[in-house]
Amino acid sequence: MNQVFFFALVLLAVVFANILNRHIKWIPLPFFLIGLGILLALVPDYRNFNFDPSVFSFAIIAPLLFNEGQNASRFWIGKTLGNIVSLAVGLILVTVIVLGFSIHALFPLIPLSLAFALVAVLTPTDASAVNAINETNPLPADQMRILSNESLFNDAAGIVAFTLALEAYVSGQFSIGVAIGDFAYVFFGGMLVGGILGTLIVSFRSLLIRWSDDEPVIMVTLQLITPLLVYFAAEELGLSGILAVVAAGLAQGVERDRLGLASARMQIVTTNVWEMVSGILSGLVFVLLGVELPNVIGFGLTEQFWQLLAIGVFIYVAKLLIRWLWARYLLSVPGGSKNWRNSLVIALSGASGTITLSLAFSIPDGVTANLRSTLIFVAAVVIIISLVLPPLVMPWLLPQKTSPANNQHIWVRRMISAGIDAVRGEKVNIAEAQIVEDTLTQQLILDDTPNRRRQEEYFNQTIQAEKKAIAALLQQGTITKDEAHYYNEFIDLNNFTADQRIWKNLWLRMRFTLHMGSMYHSVAAAQTAFLTTPINLEPIFWKRQFKAHNEDIIPIEQAGFDAAMASLNSLEASDNRPEINNVRRFYRNRHRRILADSVDGNTMYQLFLTAFHAEFTMVQTALNKQQISSSLAERLQQRITFDEMTYLQNQDAFKI
Repeated sequence: MNQVFFFALVLLAVVFANILNRHIKWIPLPFFLIGLGILLALVPDYRNFNFDPSVFSFAIIAPLLFNEGQNASRFWIGKTLGNIVSLAVGLILVTVIVLGFSIHALFPLIPLSLAFALVAVLTPTDASAVNAINETNPLPADQMRILSNESLFNDAAGIVAFTLALEAYVSGQFSIGVAIGDFAYVFFGGMLVGGILGTLIVSFRSLLIRWSDDEPVIMVTLQLITPLLVYFAAEELGLSGILAVVAAGLAQGVERDRLGLASARMQIVTTNVWEMVSGILSGLVFVLLGVELPNVIGFGLTEQFWQLLAIGVFIYVAKLLIRWLWARYLLSVPGGSKNWRNSLVIALSGASGTITLSLAFSIPDGVTANLRSTLIFVAAVVIIISLVLPPLVMPWLLPQKTSPANNQHIWVRRMISAGIDAVRGEKVNIAEAQIVEDTLTQQLILDDTPNRRRQEEYFNQTIQAEKKAIAALLQQGTITKDEAHYYNEFIDLNNFTADQRIWKNLWLRMRFTLHMGSMYHSVAAAQTAFLTTPINLEPIFWKRQFKAHNEDIIPIEQAGFDAAMASLNSLEASDNRPEINNVRRFYRNRHRRILADSVDGNTMYQLFLTAFHAEFTMVQTALNKQQISSSLAERLQQRITFDEMTYLQNQDAFKI
């Protein structure tokens, strides 16, 4: 139970870190994750938490690399295969050999085989770190493709080199020839087995699609367990489970390319699930680093801290220099954009992260605790430097991004406003049009938190306007004193309902329950009343109250509603729209329930389609006029598509 609770806390840390990163974007996400992990380490039960290395490789690394493989572009992998081999194999081997011997010579406390293992740990580049750099300072498309493909394959190469180095340390024997042979066997054998198993699983999934059994619960579950099955099978054969997982991911990507628009629902669900799983697993690793960091730092502070810090700095600088020279002279960049500055960008973008941490935690029990802590400490130093330095240096190497025309927030508001304008002029199906307009308006004010006190003030002003209209009807002789009295009670209770506080909600439920029970002399009626939300039951309650006195609430409510709407229109300004729209939506819903308008589902569907079409048209027009970039247009159209899917999946919820 303690471990289950710890896992729940780690997941909460991932959630809060992502929330903080959305509001404080200049701090990289990994730092929030690591910081929350350090806070977890302050809890006494988790100060000496031990990680199972085999679980790390099986449950975290394998799914992450499988997802990277299935998202990789097969076209660009084929086109840049030379660069991939150069970075994922050539650069890895040169870096491991050169830095391995250098570290052992300069810092004899680290055995040669473990020096190789340490460098192998630090060679994988982190795709999430590269993406974070790209969001802040967009990299040229050609360089971004090179870095994305590198992060896929050099992860696997680094892991194989790491495994071989550890085996040499445990056995006490090391031969370069044998190591290269083992490397080739494990590398290509893993790719072969993964490709075969991945193809078989893809074939089985294709059969399920042809048999119309492509339900998300079947297909997504099958895909989630694929990396686990492939990894286990390859490891049992003595091959690289990681490379097998990468190959299986590439096979899965081929299936996605072939599907096109077929089985679209399954593809959308699968993509969303993998995006969430990948984000959680990546975040989980950094949180666990934070949990482990106090123990590692504590070890470093007591034993040769400065020497270990120097090792970390030396490795990062040396690795950066090798990458820089390699990118400058041995890398083929499409378009001929290879120069010292672009090469430095590629070198700096090779940030260490998730895979490096996972490998550091995967050091087996055959390595002594001190050496394990040493490797993790040095790895942590390199990771921190590689995450801190690029955001500081990249702005000087790359052009600043975005122009005001590509501000997504502004264009989202314009897009939604276009949808609102398309249905606002509806004169026939007013109830349905108001539902669509209110739904779209809610999107506009979602980013703006309403001021509760100001909203209550507007409610009070509309109540006064409504009461004033009722008093005028009474003075004109249009309604009786009893009707005015009961309607004023209705207004007061209606304001009570609008508050939505829990204790008021319970009080209203009790009142309506007693009323319905006594009216129908039925326990079932009372039970139904108690289980119905007051905001839905209140119109029924008052319509029956008026009917019991041979009076009609509908024309009176119409006059009150018109007065409330006129009051809100006069109060509306640019700085109070969230509050005004909330009050207006409440009155429109009340009015519709009093009138007992049976909302026509087909009409509302057509109006929603009209609004979505207007949004699509606005985006297409802005793109044609080159007012927005194609990438922004893609994001806006994707948002419209998601809105449309949400409506289609929850149509009944919009009729309430």
